[in-house]
Amino acid sequence: MTSRGAAPSRGVDRLLAAAGLDAALGVQVVSGQRLASVAFDPSLPLVLLAEPATGDEPGSLPGRHARKGAREVLLSLYPGDHPVRRLPEGAPQPLESLSDDDLWAADWLVPALDALENLASPHGMAAISARLRAADGCPWDRRQTHASLRPFVLEEAYETVDAIEGGTPEDLAEELGDLFLQIILHAQLAAEEGAFDLTDVYRTLGAKIIRRHPHVFGDLEVSGAEEVLRNWEAIKAAERHDVGAPASAFSGIARALPALAASREIQERASSLGWDWPAVDGVWEKVEEELAELHEAGAIEGDAGRDARLHEFGDVLFAAVNLARWLKLDPEEALRSANRRWIDRYERVEALAAERGLVLVDLSADGKDALWNEVKSG
Repeated sequence: MTSRGAAPSRGVDRLLAAAGLDAALGVQVVSGQRLASVAFDPSLPLVLLAEPATGDEPGSLPGRHARKGAREVLLSLYPGDHPVRRLPEGAPQPLESLSDDDLWAADWLVPALDALENLASPHGMAAISARLRAADGCPWDRRQTHASLRPFVLEEAYETVDAIEGGTPEDLAEELGDLFLQIILHAQLAAEEGAFDLTDVYRTLGAKIIRRHPHVFGDLEVSGAEEVLRNWEAIKAAERHDVGAPASAFSGIARALPALAASREIQERASSLGWDWPAVDGVWEKVEEELAELHEAGAIEGDAGRDARLHEFGDVLFAAVNLARWLKLDPEEALRSANRRWIDRYERVEALAAERGLVLVDLSADGKDALWNEVKSG
C-alpha cells in the first residue's frame, strides 16, 4: 500500500533494500501522516514514509477511530518497547519514545510482530486459536466441538449484557473480547473441517448488513425506524424464499432463544406483517382477559388444572410481552431490572435486620413486611 503516489518519489525500492525487506514476502508502505486512515496489520513489516503536512487531515479508519495520530495508532497495535528504525541507516529505538512529529518527519521501519504477539489484530487471535488447537496445543481446546461450545456462547453473551448494564468501559471491552473468542473458536473448528473460515464469517455478515439496509447503501427512502423494521422483515422473508426455506414468516427464530426474547421477536414480526392491535387499549384489554382466564384455571383440580394453568400463564406472559413492545420496553430488560431490584432490597433488609440485632428468618411475616416497606420507602 502506498499513499497518493508518494512511493515512487520517495524511492521505496531503496528504502526496502535498506530495511532488508523482500517485497515478494509482503510489506506495507504508507505515509505516516495518513496512518490513522489506512488498514494495515502488524503481522507484516510496515514502512512509514515521510510526507510534508498539507493541512488535509485524513479521516480515521473505522474500528480504530478511537485513536488519533500515528503514534497513538501504533501504540494500540504494538508494544511500547517495539524497536522501530529510522531509514535508511538509523539505530533501533522504542516506539514509545517517538512523537507524531518524529514519525511524520522521516522514513521508518516498523518490524512485523510474531503471530502470537499480534494481540491487537483479528489475525493474531486467529493464530492463537489455531495454536490452541494444534497437535501440541491445549488438551481442553482440542477436545471442543461446535456442540460442546454452545453453553459458552450463551454465557459470554449474558456476561456482555451484564457489562453493558453495570460495568465499566474496560469491563465491556473484556466481555466483548470473550464473546468474540467464541466466534473465533467456531470459525477455527469449521476451517479444520474445510467448511468455512473467518473470511466467510466477515463476508457473509457484511453482505447481509448491506443488503438489509437499502436506505443506507441504496436509494430506498424511509420515513423512520418503524419502516426500517418493516423493510428488514420483508427482506429477511425474501431471503428465506430465495434459499428454499419454509415460507413462514416465523421460520428462523432460534429454538435456543430465551422465551421472552423469542416472544418479542414473534410479535415484532407479526406487527411488521400487519398482525397487530390498532391501538394500545386493545393490548391492555388482552392482558386483563388472559389474567382472568388464568384466575379461572386456578380453580380446576388435578392434571387438567395444571395443564390449564400452564397454558393460561403462558398466554399472560405472551400478552405482557406484547404490551412491553407497545410501551417501547424490552421485557427481558424489565424482568432483569425487577430481579436486581428485589435482590438489592432484600440485601438492604438483611443489613437492616443485622443492624438491629434481629434474626430475619425468625421474624413473623408482618415483621418482615415492615422491614421490607421501610427499605422500599427509604
